[in-house]
Amino acid sequence: MSTIDRYNDEEFRNNFRLTRSTAELLICKFENSVFYKEAEGRGRSSLCAKKQMLSFLWFCANKNSYREICNLFDMSESTFFRHTESILDFFHDISREYIKMPMTDAEKANVANEFEKLAGFKNVIGCIDGSYINVRKPANKIRSTYINRHELVSLTLQGICDADKRFLDVFLGPPSKIHDSRIFSMSPISQKLPTICQQSYHILGDAAYPIREHLLTPFRDYGNLSNRQKKYNKRHCQTRVKIENCFQLLKQRFRQLMRLDFFTVKKMCKFIMACCVLHNICIDQNDLFLTTNEENNEDVDNSQDNVRINNYQECNTRDNILKRLGEMKRNTIVNTFT
Repeated sequence: MSTIDRYNDEEFRNNFRLTRSTAELLICKFENSVFYKEAEGRGRSSLCAKKQMLSFLWFCANKNSYREICNLFDMSESTFFRHTESILDFFHDISREYIKMPMTDAEKANVANEFEKLAGFKNVIGCIDGSYINVRKPANKIRSTYINRHELVSLTLQGICDADKRFLDVFLGPPSKIHDSRIFSMSPISQKLPTICQQSYHILGDAAYPIREHLLTPFRDYGNLSNRQKKYNKRHCQTRVKIENCFQLLKQRFRQLMRLDFFTVKKMCKFIMACCVLHNICIDQNDLFLTTNEENNEDVDNSQDNVRINNYQECNTRDNILKRLGEMKRNTIVNTFT
């Protein structure tokens, strides 16, 4: 800790991937929460909130071993694991404060205005996509169900973000073998969107998602799109790219997300959620983290597989009606593009 205390602001940010002021805010919030517990080490003084939070933030930002982190912060591995559980519970508890969809008319209008500035696409209150989080095979789970299209074991993080790349909703847990459209139908937000998106609002998703009045997707390009449809697709893409940027920033800042080594899906999900909350707090603090030379985000791309799945889904009469309503709304929007 003495070495860390001597860091200047730039050194601190390079190692923790967030600013000292953001870290101090997190320490204060944690210290004043019911989840803060001073853990007694083996014959050592109790761990203050600062050491607990900084060791966790270092863990999030770097791919060091547990031993390296514990040596740096002068604690045992058992102590580190114990206080990490408390911090994960802390972030889960405040997640609803920092990750939430716009609900009031004013909130929706504000989000939509920011999206419209990007490419002129009106009434957008979020962009949705999925991203693979590579993980160790979860204990007592069948490995094949967690294999993604890159032949890696992973979970899918479904996220909705605003124009500032702030998460508005996240859904965690499903194995990456499951298709985007199926994960969306499993998520609580899929049932809430029709109500949230009243008054002509909608979110944008890629072709892997089923088109609905509240979830607009691009036209499939078989070489016969009109100029207006092409303009729609271009503006859709220029707007929807924010969720891809959001995932990229998340993984660049929190390098543990390169591959999680926890044993249970529950622990993996709690950690990913904590990173999403941290991501939003950093944005709220204008604590931006911009890099261009790190790993690209591996977004889930099920758009081609979606043809087969949609053919199955659309056998359902209700799905056909919802699809048709979505197409009608999309066509209405297309006609506004000149």
